[in-house]
Amino acid sequence: MTRSQRVERLLTVIPGLSDYRLNLIDRIVEVFSLPRDYWKSKTSGLISERVLEDFGDVLRLHHCFSREPFSKDKFEYVLESVLKADGIDAALAQRGQRGYDIRIKGENFSLKTEAAKAIRLNTIHISKFMELGGGQWRDEPGDLVGLRGQFLSALAGIQRILILRGLKKGTPDYFYELVEIPKTLLKKSATGRFEMMSASKQLPKPGYCYVEENGEKLFSLYFDGGGERKLQIKGLRKDLCVVHASWKFDPLTDTP
Repeated sequence: MTRSQRVERLLTVIPGLSDYRLNLIDRIVEVFSLPRDYWKSKTSGLISERVLEDFGDVLRLHHCFSREPFSKDKFEYVLESVLKADGIDAALAQRGQRGYDIRIKGENFSLKTEAAKAIRLNTIHISKFMELGGGQWRDEPGDLVGLRGQFLSALAGIQRILILRGLKKGTPDYFYELVEIPKTLLKKSATGRFEMMSASKQLPKPGYCYVEENGEKLFSLYFDGGGERKLQIKGLRKDLCVVHASWKFDPLTDTP
């Protein structure tokens, strides 16, 4: 269908819509006229100008009808959609498959999101990088070695890691950024320093793997014990990562 045919079809259908449906359409049209600031790195080989525009417009469309941050499943679906619309080879992993989330240009990507109330501009926190369901894990510090091994094995199945960060949530504007965490940085955990939180009442006991270089902390792995049994990444320095793109835009102030 050509552009003119699409416009003609819409003009034919619109007069028959209910007042509420017209209000929804008007709301969508209005949001695209509001101020926005899209930015991409000139060196990004992942985000083209079209992908930048299309992804940002979907973010704005999402916030026409929701104050909640973009979720991981939406991130996955929309990223695939806008990449394919730009002629870029992209395919989501099959549902339920562990490891990577999407394959782009033959590379396996893990996709994450961050949008906590306490989010920090310059450090990254991934509240659930992976589940830690298997292996020995009770209260011995040596158990952390095996848990780190699970993390390193998971890294072996992916080439790149992207995180969509919701830094501002409509007060007064929305602000998202797309950051790539270098795999080489995460692999430095292979020589990290362990600490088991022996005083915790949880079982299995939580613990840390601190990753440091020249006396400075780069990030830490947190093995979340108790009923969670998941791996978190805490305090990861954003200056060690690559910011591919960002999207700032004003919200609608009325209700649909």
